[in-house]
Amino acid sequence: MGYDHAAPKLAVNLTLNADLIERCRTEVGNLSVYVETLLAADLERREAAADAEKRRTERAIVAFTALYEEHGSLSEELQEK
Repeated sequence: MGYDHAAPKLAVNLTLNADLIERCRTEVGNLSVYVETLLAADLERREAAADAEKRRTERAIVAFTALYEEHGSLSEELQEK
């Protein structure tokens, strides 16, 4: 999925620890580019995790359906007795 890299920039206000900002500026330079990179990486990680969870759920449904088709349900078996 990702995001539109060509979208216009939007100015935002953030309230952050002053010492943290100064130390990061010294290390990374342009904070806007750095924060944008971090946000994009976090978004990618979250989307990948959501996709993985969706695939796990789909596999579980397929496995349950196969089990049900082969063996029926426990409640049906108990009702027959």
